[in-house]
Amino acid sequence: MTRKNTPTDEMGADMAAALKEEDDARMAFTSGVAILGKGDARMVPPGCVIVVCRDPGMRRAGIEHQAIRVWHEGEITDEQVRIIAADTETFAVIGVG
Repeated sequence: MTRKNTPTDEMGADMAAALKEEDDARMAFTSGVAILGKGDARMVPPGCVIVVCRDPGMRRAGIEHQAIRVWHEGEITDEQVRIIAADTETFAVIGVG
């Protein structure tokens, strides 16, 4: 008897769990998120993109990146986000709502 591959087999259990929780995450981020810092929190509204750079000063997509930057809707193109997000070693890209 041959066992069929399931999406969980192909993606791995972590990815399958993340996909199951995607709707919950979308609901949680629809009102924005808070970036916590030293004694304060910065609220980030839906539609923004948060870029975290593990190597501040690194250039990617024509931008010199800070450690963390919140881009409001229209300040960065979808193509720039795609290029930055492709470099997972250096960047983490978080879309809000």
